[in-house]
Amino acid sequence: MSLQLLKYPYPYKAWLTMANDPDNTTIEAWKELHGFIWEELEIPFGDSLFVSSFNQNLPDQVNLVENPEIGKAHLHDIIHTWGDYMHARKRGFDRDDAIEAAGLLQKAGIQPRVWIDHASFVGNMMHGTNKGAVPKLKDSSGLEYENFVYSLDIARGLGIRYIWNGEVTDIIGQDRDPTFDDEVKRSGGSTMKASVKSAFQYLPTGAKKFPPIDNRQYYPQRFADGSTLYCFRRYGTWPDADIDGLHNLISSDRIDALLRNGGTAIVYSHLGKRHPKGMDRPLHIPETTRNDLKNLSERFKSKELMLSATSELLDYLILRDHVEVSGNTIRFVADGIRYQTLTPNDLSGKVFSFKGNADAMEVFVDNIKQEAVIRKESDGIFSVVFQSE
Repeated sequence: MSLQLLKYPYPYKAWLTMANDPDNTTIEAWKELHGFIWEELEIPFGDSLFVSSFNQNLPDQVNLVENPEIGKAHLHDIIHTWGDYMHARKRGFDRDDAIEAAGLLQKAGIQPRVWIDHASFVGNMMHGTNKGAVPKLKDSSGLEYENFVYSLDIARGLGIRYIWNGEVTDIIGQDRDPTFDDEVKRSGGSTMKASVKSAFQYLPTGAKKFPPIDNRQYYPQRFADGSTLYCFRRYGTWPDADIDGLHNLISSDRIDALLRNGGTAIVYSHLGKRHPKGMDRPLHIPETTRNDLKNLSERFKSKELMLSATSELLDYLILRDHVEVSGNTIRFVADGIRYQTLTPNDLSGKVFSFKGNADAMEVFVDNIKQEAVIRKESDGIFSVVFQSE
């Protein structure tokens, strides 16, 4: 029997992460979210932050500069651009701000892998504008000018390898063939439909366009400055993108459907934002959402549903999709975008499961033989375990 690589580490059936935007979050709400999600439930989500905030409509919005304690409280693998420059009045954004923000992140020991565009920020990479990814600008006469908000090279230097493409999908489970959806009816009774919004509508003319992404969780994209990174979609809906609407996205029936469908979900939300009808509530997190988060924690602890940071999921999918299997030999190969080369340290703590015979198995990482741990899971299933350093 030839070896077959399973989609996710055994015995997990699906994988879910949270790609939170920090908009509207006060320090009081942040403390409640941190205390419940990361401390009480011990859910291993990553989080997103603003490095700084100049938003005059949200003067109490949490950010790293004014609230440095957030950086060490739990993992932040996502940055929501270089800061909140919306409604900043006379305070504009310049490339020098990106350089300063990158320095602040490095000083704080934060190593983000994921970039998410913010609203109509002038330095966005894909959402609404692509000026953050374009080194030079041209006018209608063809004259070329310096683009003072270009910063994709700075983001790459910081370690960013994944960029949200500005798209939200309500398909339950990416990384799978959606032909035979096991869909859940909305409360209003309408059937969920896939978004038809083009993943490439924000790309500059002349940028290399890859084939339609279908229902893949990620895809490679060439940007105007010549760099290639991975783009991904988020699961959700625009109206449900707050702490109240989160209930509609991760309710028990949605999670049941995700497990049956066997896919991934990078949930789109603003955990620090309330629906207007919930502004007078004493606690930030409504009871319905609390129960849903408890359900996620239970499914994770029972090893049904994998939960992790968004960067960890995307790293895993990249590594998984570049595994080469031949006979009794398993080779882990670098993809050339996220990993230029591959070392055992890149695989540290990761588990890859296979269906087949584990006898006389050989494991290579970039053509170097490794003494990997082979763990027998059940009859006919084994895992290759790369132990943490």
